[in-house]
Amino acid sequence: MAIISTLPQFPDVKIYVSLWEDVSNANELRSRISELPCALIDARAVCSREQVFAAIYRALIESKYGKLKTKSLHAECLYCLSPTSNIGEAFKNFGIKDDSTALIVIQILEHDNDAQRLEGNEVQFDDEALARIMDLPLIKKV
Repeated sequence: MAIISTLPQFPDVKIYVSLWEDVSNANELRSRISELPCALIDARAVCSREQVFAAIYRALIESKYGKLKTKSLHAECLYCLSPTSNIGEAFKNFGIKDDSTALIVIQILEHDNDAQRLEGNEVQFDDEALARIMDLPLIKKV
């Protein structure tokens, strides 16, 4: 059940955020990540919706002012999750891994959602679901 949202500062932008469990094709998705129009985040490294939406908002602001540190808006969302300014560390800590079975998918679009390529179960994106999935030792490493 994706959350579809807009922000008052960005009325022409649609934001889709969904949470997927039991993902069985993470290695395939990871190998094609540059082709996919979305950010794929390992949900084990995230503890709340606010963390995700704060990263999205920051990425949109950076984009608006031409200050992206990464090559795309979706990559910037992943980068903005990180407490450090190291892009490689952000991707290592928050990006999809071959063994990821729970993913947060972020799409920032000006048109309809068209990237339903995940093989898994879409579940409600809320703090309760994230609490089930998060890996506290992994989060503490970040």
